[in-house]
Amino acid sequence: MSSDEEHLPLYKELYDVVIPDLDYFIRQIDCRDGCPVNTDPRGYMIALHAGNLLEGYKIARGPNPFASICGVICGAPCESTCRRDRVDKTLTIRAQKRYLDEWFGFGREAHIRSLEMSYARGSVHPEPNGLKVACIGAGVASLTCAHDLLRLGYAVDVYEMMRVPGGMLTYGVPTYRLKNDIAFNEIHAIEYLGAKIYYNMKVGRDITLNELDEKYDAIFIGVGLWKSRDLPIPGADGPDIIRGIEYLRVRCAEEKWKIGDDLIVVGGGNVAFDVARTSRRNGASKVTMICLESRDEQTADEFEIEDGLEEGIVIQNRLAPIAVERDSDGKVCGMRVQRISTLFDHNGRFAPQMIPDTQFVIPCNTVALAIGQAMDTTFLNGWKKKDQLVIDRGIIKTERGTGRTSVPKVYSGGDAGFGAALFITAIRHGQEAARTIDTDLRGAKPYQEFAGEFTELSPIRDKTYLKTKWALPSMQPAAERVHNENMVENNYTDEEAHQQSVRCLQCHVSPVFDGALCIKCNGCVDVCPTNCLKLVPIEKLNLDYGEALMR
Repeated sequence: MSSDEEHLPLYKELYDVVIPDLDYFIRQIDCRDGCPVNTDPRGYMIALHAGNLLEGYKIARGPNPFASICGVICGAPCESTCRRDRVDKTLTIRAQKRYLDEWFGFGREAHIRSLEMSYARGSVHPEPNGLKVACIGAGVASLTCAHDLLRLGYAVDVYEMMRVPGGMLTYGVPTYRLKNDIAFNEIHAIEYLGAKIYYNMKVGRDITLNELDEKYDAIFIGVGLWKSRDLPIPGADGPDIIRGIEYLRVRCAEEKWKIGDDLIVVGGGNVAFDVARTSRRNGASKVTMICLESRDEQTADEFEIEDGLEEGIVIQNRLAPIAVERDSDGKVCGMRVQRISTLFDHNGRFAPQMIPDTQFVIPCNTVALAIGQAMDTTFLNGWKKKDQLVIDRGIIKTERGTGRTSVPKVYSGGDAGFGAALFITAIRHGQEAARTIDTDLRGAKPYQEFAGEFTELSPIRDKTYLKTKWALPSMQPAAERVHNENMVENNYTDEEAHQQSVRCLQCHVSPVFDGALCIKCNGCVDVCPTNCLKLVPIEKLNLDYGEALMR
């Protein structure tokens, strides 16, 4: 070490120098940055609070052709990133979107009018470009892809194996969470845009991919994950064992499925809770959930767990299913389980540790499995390129950001392409695939425009915004809603929506510092109530990083 180096201060951490640009300021709006399709909740909450509901709806609808269903059932990753959570509790973004959606209307005509509000490239009445695309499956990924391509002049045909559209929207989300008519009306707008949907048309059975290859310039695969995973324990392979996805497919279509009054659900995720809560509405007086996970490890959304407990569902954690018990007539009479101490090893790998001598039987007369989903690959039957399509770990190997698969001009997205995820994530997959298809077929070089506004601080902002308490919309009482297969969450009242929207911290309001006026008095650091400002010596700056940015 040289003598000069000996006198240099030794800092464990250097601060990177960032030159703020438009993207930098956009990222400061955490809710927008956290949304897979970059919806701007801050924008529509400011508009809502100001009483400009039409502007608020336009901002919510612009980047998302399924804004209505997202207002009702979105997993709301925007709320997970909301900056207000660092003050007290996150904003109720999803519920406020529902308020705007209901104000604008859930009917067919309202959704057709909303087509003009889309931020997607193109228009509602484009010139046909002569190219045709096939979408397999009428779920949100396929239909979003269709929506965006139709606006660019493509002809789009959708092949759907079921009798109505929506995929998991219709056949996977219980009607007490989302009325099917809301999804149907939103999809009708995409049909109005020009999508032709062929119902009861299963690819691999009624038409082959070879035929689609010959007829279309590109194919998008959005088949979802329609099979339930099996449980390899004795007694669980019988025809009387309910498979969760198949069960929901029937019940969500408002059809009957006879079950016993004492049911055990194996699983601890959202699908397991949908099965459990649906069964309470389907005649089961007692529903017990058996979960490998501890309460903190369960993957289900917190509201699902809390709502399920209110509805009388019993959750037993850290139990491993060992066998389905049957009586002398072969009928289900219980589930043998064993307690576990831990679910994961020190490396985070799945490795349940059984506790010796802790087996016991939980009596029941019906068992439902909801431990995961798998893809039905029969759509590939008879396809001459079948061996070229790479399927990795049960899903189609798909390039992130483009939707490209290993077969040229074949694209994928949604659960089939990336695994089970939120509806809003599948919507993004459809958008990405549409952009890539347009690039590959026409040589277009689209860029994602910033479609939002940096508004001034609301002049009518309620000064009590930091004191307003978090509040979700009310629910029907548990004793009533277990007998109700219609939507059980109430909408905000006008006053509630107004009060909750004011809680937004308006993250777009950014300070601007003029270094020429700074006298290094440290006053800004002293008065900052959240200690977000700091004066540091120049030696603590990573100036190489800053110079690289400026070059």
